Amino acid sequence: MAVLAVGIMALLFSLDMLLKQHVEENLDSGEEKELVKGKIVIRKVYNRGFMLHALDKRPCLVKSVTAVMGAALAVCNVLLFTGKGRRVEKLGTAIFSAGAYGNIFDRLVRGKVIDYIGFRSKNDFLSRLTVNLADIFIVTGLILSGLGRLLPGAGSRS
Repeated sequence: MAVLAVGIMALLFSLDMLLKQHVEENLDSGEEKELVKGKIVIRKVYNRGFMLHALDKRPCLVKSVTAVMGAALAVCNVLLFTGKGRRVEKLGTAIFSAGAYGNIFDRLVRGKVIDYIGFRSKNDFLSRLTVNLADIFIVTGLILSGLGRLLPGAGSRS
């Protein structure tokens, strides 16, 4: 399962990186391209902080916390993926980790996260919200990993 988990992480990480690079090279800031009947749009937004631009005025703190959390995640992944059983939790953690590593890479290498999936809504908050595939991986992975921990016998074989 460890090899499979690393493969899933690598594949999803690469997909997110490719999409971020495409947006970076092909979209101007403020430009939007409509998808899904205009309800979902592709736009380029930079986030120099954490979720919802938290601490974006403190780039050194953001990078430091990001580096520490990235190292802690790597240790947790090694401990989880080399153990027996817990397949659903491992799958969720692999998906979560791919997203986390995508955003960690952006913060540490680019100094900002590239977000590109936006929404059009009557709700102002939703209309301002812009995420990336890594964010979707993080949420999906957390849900799946949590279910794997809560459900008895979920993926008990290694």
